[in-house]
Amino acid sequence: MKVLLKFILLSLLFTYSTYAQEKDIYAKYGIEVETLQPGLEVGDIAPDFTGVDQDGNTFTLSEAIKEGPVVVNFFRGSWCPSCYKHLKSIRDSLDYIYATGAKIIMVSPEEKESLDAFAKKKNFTFPMISDVDMSIMNNYKVTFEVTEKYQKKIKTFLFTDIAANNAIHQASLPVPATYIIGKDQKIIAKQYNPQYSVRMSPTAIVQALTSE
Repeated sequence: MKVLLKFILLSLLFTYSTYAQEKDIYAKYGIEVETLQPGLEVGDIAPDFTGVDQDGNTFTLSEAIKEGPVVVNFFRGSWCPSCYKHLKSIRDSLDYIYATGAKIIMVSPEEKESLDAFAKKKNFTFPMISDVDMSIMNNYKVTFEVTEKYQKKIKTFLFTDIAANNAIHQASLPVPATYIIGKDQKIIAKQYNPQYSVRMSPTAIVQALTSE
């Protein structure tokens, strides 16, 4: 009995210690760890969604996958340097992605007007849609609430109020995740990392698409 109690106590201490370390790490990235959603897994059915892109075209996942796989990428907003760097790398590699027969779509909580302007200014021709009520982010389980400290940091250094910048006017962001979805609407590959500088590269996207 004593051995069992000791084991339980040690397990609880380990869990608490791991959680504390995790909280410290995630706080660096502006994440209220208690609100962090875990993401979907490979093999899960990708939730359907519809949105209007910067050119006024309607995109519906279930329709798009009839023609081939779809890459769904979540990003934080036009204010995010890491997001711009990643989007630019994808823009510069679009021919390779499209050569696999896949489509790619970007999803952000940013309000539509500023997102549309960003797409046109940076010549992003892939569809970009505003998740106006965060329903797409929540269905894909990539949402988290932003710490007050990080909100202040973004205001100070990037001159952006995260809540005001979002369509829903709430200080929530997505983990910059990428899901590759097959014609059966199942997730065939993913990249999910709360450390926002870690993204799925164009090379990794192409490799995932061509390995099927």
